[in-house]
Amino acid sequence: MGGKRRRAIVPRLDPRCVCGEALKPFWPFCPECARPQVWRDLYQETGAECAYCGWMVSDYSWYCPWCGEDIHEEGVSSDRPLKAPAGFRFSAKCDAGCGGGVQYPMPYCPWCGAEQTWGDEMFEGTCPHCERGVDDWMDHCPWCGGDATGQDLIPRALRRVRRLLVVSRIRHWGFRVLLRPGVSGVDPKYPKVVEIDQSYIVGQRRREEIPWSILVGLICHELGHSFLYHHWRWTDSDAFLEAFGEVDKAYRVTDVNWVDFQRRRITTTHPNHVTAYASQHPQEDFAETFRFYVTRRGRMRELLAEMGQKRKGVVVYRKFLELDRFVRTIRA
Repeated sequence: MGGKRRRAIVPRLDPRCVCGEALKPFWPFCPECARPQVWRDLYQETGAECAYCGWMVSDYSWYCPWCGEDIHEEGVSSDRPLKAPAGFRFSAKCDAGCGGGVQYPMPYCPWCGAEQTWGDEMFEGTCPHCERGVDDWMDHCPWCGGDATGQDLIPRALRRVRRLLVVSRIRHWGFRVLLRPGVSGVDPKYPKVVEIDQSYIVGQRRREEIPWSILVGLICHELGHSFLYHHWRWTDSDAFLEAFGEVDKAYRVTDVNWVDFQRRRITTTHPNHVTAYASQHPQEDFAETFRFYVTRRGRMRELLAEMGQKRKGVVVYRKFLELDRFVRTIRA
């Protein structure tokens, strides 16, 4: 029989990694298992694949937009930069100004080979390793394959915090610690996501310079916010209101207030609060009380004796006793 045989076109399916995780087109790595991905021309959209990296490319291109290698073919590649060859979409013009179009997230221009930069505003955060966009649920960065949470940069501090929670007899409530740029904090809408300012870690010249003791105190403080938001019904009880007050009142605490998270001893100032920062707002009051409770391993006798030496008010006793009672309740 004469004529050319046409290759059957496979119907397009949602791209998935071999582990089963759903992927966005052209992610180099799986965010679940960190497996490297190869985006081949399975659906005959361009009819060509790069001989160097195996990813789908256009015959009109001069360079592979994924690995940057020269794939120019005389008489096939376009004589001028195109906006969007068949199989690809136009997302932006080349950063180098060659006049050609590129599709998100091509790292190289297919017409001049220049490196491209992309904004990842659609993501919830940035990877602490490559600073590309990642979401809070991702275990691995889809761009570099590294730990998207940044927990691999603070294993010592996290081990210490987990051990303190176990010794304090506080059950894990499913929180997730993430290193992110900006101010540390917890969003009440997502109480289990604890964001830690990555400037404490990223950019340090030597591992010995990382302030581990401060980092442990900071994580425990933010876990106090997460714990409170996770058990928000407790804030309506009479015992909680007598100890901490109304935690849902307007929050006007500024981020310029300095806090010594390395401190493990109760301050002598502010007789009705454990620290000066705790007096800023009832939520910060609880977070600081929680931090001291955890870092002191829930040793109530030791804490109560120290509060007597520091001449703290009765309300401070109430705070620790109510927290200890609630911890025992949820544990039982």
